[in-house]
Amino acid sequence: MTLLIPVIRDWTREAVIAAIAASDIPRDRCILVLDAPGCEWWETSLYDLGFDVELHITLNPYPPEGRVDRRPRHRAMVRYTQTLVPDGPLLCLEDDILVPPDIYARLSSHGPHATGIQIARHESRRPVLYPAFRGIRVGTIGVDGCGFGCLLTTGEAYRGAVLGDGPGPVDKELTSQLPRPLVADFECVCGHMTKDGVLYP
Repeated sequence: MTLLIPVIRDWTREAVIAAIAASDIPRDRCILVLDAPGCEWWETSLYDLGFDVELHITLNPYPPEGRVDRRPRHRAMVRYTQTLVPDGPLLCLEDDILVPPDIYARLSSHGPHATGIQIARHESRRPVLYPAFRGIRVGTIGVDGCGFGCLLTTGEAYRGAVLGDGPGPVDKELTSQLPRPLVADFECVCGHMTKDGVLYP
């Protein structure tokens, strides 16, 4: 299993590393991409957990703050990481997501393509699923697409998605191309960190 973590924040590191440490994520290969200055301690933190860290540094400046303004940078990062991932199971995590302890057991039990539940930090506060879902859900459902916050897929499928230059969300574009079924597990709840606290569904 390969863990993929692109990083643009250091202020989330301590909490995210603690959540990964308490999780059942296999301590195998970790592809760590540092995409902003000041994030170097992520490598040591993941190495100390027992991961075989493969480090990549982009030398990019800090990204824009707004999620829409950041989309071209996000699209470039996904294209870059598509060149790095190997075949086999691939767990994609974002650097501001707190995973539950049983994340790997839960997601891998649903097949090769599954996601936990994170909610958006912007005004909608809905699960990052496509189509958008409202209200309380339980169990698992098939979805057309999802966020990258906690996505289990395969390296082959991740590499095989063809990204255009459109202005829309890159996670929606890539995950809509993953083989079906793509399953969302509403019992696999992830926290989404903000400067003001952690958002949960």
